[in-house]
Amino acid sequence: MLLDPLSNDPIVITGSANFSKASTDSNDENMLVIRGNTRVADIYLGEYMRLWNHYAFREWLASGAQGVTQAFKHLDVSDKWWRRYFGNSAQSRQRAYFAGVA
Repeated sequence: MLLDPLSNDPIVITGSANFSKASTDSNDENMLVIRGNTRVADIYLGEYMRLWNHYAFREWLASGAQGVTQAFKHLDVSDKWWRRYFGNSAQSRQRAYFAGVA
């Protein structure tokens, strides 16, 4: 779990423990709470983004197998490509978050 991973005081919660009764009462599990270590948070966020991109691509690829034709999106060479990164869109919120201004 990552809380405020791009802040100066990130929290990383990691380990084998699940948030369940068996995990906390009877199984041999562990959990670490790492607070304030920006390097650890950067590493965990990088791995999260790698996995998210991997599975998002697999989902996109699988959608084509169900009869949906996916067209490859080529590079937008016009001067309008940047507009979706400003205003009120998913891309603008992502840009602001990763720029640290969200």
